[in-house]
Amino acid sequence: MMRKKFLRQRPLLTFSQFVIMLAIIFAIYVALDLNRRARAGQLVGVGEEALQQELILETTRQVELQATLDYVQSDDYVAAYARDEGGMLQPGEVEVVPLPLEATPPPPASPFVTPDPALDARPWQAWWRLLTDAPLPSP
Repeated sequence: MMRKKFLRQRPLLTFSQFVIMLAIIFAIYVALDLNRRARAGQLVGVGEEALQQELILETTRQVELQATLDYVQSDDYVAAYARDEGGMLQPGEVEVVPLPLEATPPPPASPFVTPDPALDARPWQAWWRLLTDAPLPSP
């Protein structure tokens, strides 16, 4: 029989290398988790200012609507509505209705009539102007 020699092979990693590799993997995992949490924390306050502005706007609108509701439910509003829209009067009041004035329009102004130089011109004067471009000779 043949003797087999078993050579002891050197291990791929030593115990200390294995521990260091595990520590590096753990450190990478922790760093990635911290990075993810930091990004999530940054996104938390992104829309906060816009929401604050919208909250202020809606609060102001709520106050305005409440004031309108209080006025509409008051006796002053009912009286003003009855007087203005309904045409109702309280005892002792007199309704005044303004009547439009019908004014007669003024007569239109007569347009300024410009004298027509062709009425006073003689035929030779027109030819003179066309041929010479000089002023007319005085008569």
